[in-house]
Amino acid sequence: MRILHLSDTHIGYSAYHKVAENGINQREMDVYNAFKQFVDYAVEHRPDAVIHSGDLFDSVRPSNRALSFALSQLLRLSEAEIPVVVIAGNHETPKLRETGSAFRIFEHLEHIYPVYRGKREEIEIENLLIHAIPHCHSAADLERNIRDARLRDGYVNVMVLHAGVIGIKDFNYIRGDFNEQVIPSGSLSPHFDYIALGHYHKATQVTENAYYAGSTEHFSFKEAGEEKGFYEIDFSGSTNIQFIPLSCRGMLDLPQIDCMHLEPNEIETEILKACEKYPIEGKIVRISLQNIRRSAFKALAWHRIKRASSRALHFEIDYRFFETEHEMERSHRIGSLVDEWKEYIASVPIGKNKKEIEELALTYLSEVQT
Repeated sequence: MRILHLSDTHIGYSAYHKVAENGINQREMDVYNAFKQFVDYAVEHRPDAVIHSGDLFDSVRPSNRALSFALSQLLRLSEAEIPVVVIAGNHETPKLRETGSAFRIFEHLEHIYPVYRGKREEIEIENLLIHAIPHCHSAADLERNIRDARLRDGYVNVMVLHAGVIGIKDFNYIRGDFNEQVIPSGSLSPHFDYIALGHYHKATQVTENAYYAGSTEHFSFKEAGEEKGFYEIDFSGSTNIQFIPLSCRGMLDLPQIDCMHLEPNEIETEILKACEKYPIEGKIVRISLQNIRRSAFKALAWHRIKRASSRALHFEIDYRFFETEHEMERSHRIGSLVDEWKEYIASVPIGKNKKEIEELALTYLSEVQT
């Protein structure tokens, strides 16, 4: 039994202003190309099943072009008689149940199993049992669906879900994403043969049997330098898990420049040197200017920078004004714990025991500061 696990394809995503030769946004085409590469691989190598762990689409209401593309690629897998289980992720799940799901258009496709109704479904493919849990109506529903999944003897048991994992440092940045849900790391049972995770965009092993496949393209500078692809899992004998890379557009986050003691022409020189030193051709590139004064920023020769960075598909300058950082530092400065407590207690209407409470707290705070 051999399966392919991919995730977070975000079909329909677009960004920046560059267009491809066909007039479509270049980043949208990049996303299409990555998914097509995966389908090409699947059709050639013919796995027993494909599992997509969420965020097939980038939005709840994908464009007609995104829908048409996804449908055409899933049809290729269907015609090759390759079973595909695809669960809804947070990006394509509407907050209101009555809104409906774009996944409905896949229900008539042979060998395609869309799972999007907010509850666990079991899908049998020969001796493979897939416990598919889509994005749920609430975090409590998600945890209940995970708890209720039962292993079945005589099957390769695979769970698939789309969520963040609490308590693992690498996943902190995903908190706050649109409509997302998270679970404790202890929710991932070690007894499944494999757990296919989606939501986190970096291919990562979470536990002995649980893996994030990551996204198939770069969608944030947090992902700069990461290799994108999918997993191939072979359950013959001992489980063998192999990462298969995809060819996608590079993303570079160049070393930041501290502009504190630099003149405008020196800042320009540093930017131009970085454009020459690093392979920015056709890539998505960002460079950060730290502690730059507003006057120096306005004085930069932008035409020179634009010309030097024109080889990149997109060149972004992130900046932090020295004046802003200085103002923030002053506004966030606080006094000692004792001074802060005295100021606070003076403003609170406590009553006749106020003096006693203040002195008791000051005793404790003095001990903490010593």
